[in-house]
Amino acid sequence: MKRALFISLLIVLQVSITLAGGRYAGASLELGIGARPLALAGASAAMRGNGDVFYYNPASLAFLARPAINLMYAPSFGSLRSPLAEYNYLGFACPLPGGGTVALNWTRFTVDDIPLYPSLRGDSFAERYNDLTLRPDGVAVGTFRDLEDAFYFSFAKITRKKVSLGWLFVDLPIETAFGMNVKMIRQSLHKSSASGIGIDIGTMLRFNLGTLLNQRRFGDFGFGFSMIDISQTAIIWDTKHEDRIHRTSLWGASFEQKIGFLNTKLKLFWTHHHKYTSESLFGTEFVIKNLAVRLGKKKTGLTAGMGLRFWKLSVDYAFVVTAFENLNRISCTIIL
Repeated sequence: MKRALFISLLIVLQVSITLAGGRYAGASLELGIGARPLALAGASAAMRGNGDVFYYNPASLAFLARPAINLMYAPSFGSLRSPLAEYNYLGFACPLPGGGTVALNWTRFTVDDIPLYPSLRGDSFAERYNDLTLRPDGVAVGTFRDLEDAFYFSFAKITRKKVSLGWLFVDLPIETAFGMNVKMIRQSLHKSSASGIGIDIGTMLRFNLGTLLNQRRFGDFGFGFSMIDISQTAIIWDTKHEDRIHRTSLWGASFEQKIGFLNTKLKLFWTHHHKYTSESLFGTEFVIKNLAVRLGKKKTGLTAGMGLRFWKLSVDYAFVVTAFENLNRISCTIIL
């Protein structure tokens, strides 16, 4: 029953894309990447991470100190053991001399074993209603697959400058980062296929709020802005039909405050997200040594998660509330 409902949803979604002029084109790309950002409700416009935050703001890659491999397993629309769809992610990011960072990332969304039914017989519903031999028997003649891949090449650069605060007789160190994703999208559904190329851009700025306000107890403040699918990415099918992914804008702020015991930090995140509509996303992260506890808030409800770091391995879990059902996300990062 769940598979039938999900397949019906896919069919309705495909029709909606056509009728709405591509309003939901590239919908699988909106599932998000990284259990940590997802546990914080996606409030990631001004967030630093281990490489998976590139999806929200490519400028975040500039803050990486070490090469990292990122992975995520995300069963969707069903149980962990028997999901109706799978969404997986693999990425590699590497800092370069001179303050640059490059990254390669890949996401794949798949739905297998979609039943294929024969074409309806007869010229109209009335004809099939009156003639029982023309009615479909509901037996599938085969199956097909929905496959959606996205390949990202990313580059980010950071610059560090000191701004003189003459009235305080000190200099304020400011980190400014710029980044860009170039992504190639490939989709296939039954006998049709499509492809497209899109561009994301972003910038981030970080400084110590305590230095600015001459109050040593304050921590680091960050601001970020990104534009996803800046050219409204066109996905062109071999049937000559064209879908366009609407532009997404994100801007927000972050604040990191050290607490004077057990190497503890409190991190606050806020992001304004706009695509078809606007919403504010909020996230809070509490870190004690190698353990992190996270909570987020968005329109569809609360998100939550936790992370554990051991030596060069970080494992993160997120519980995500969506409009369809509650999802579990597991990701890990290997620092090289």
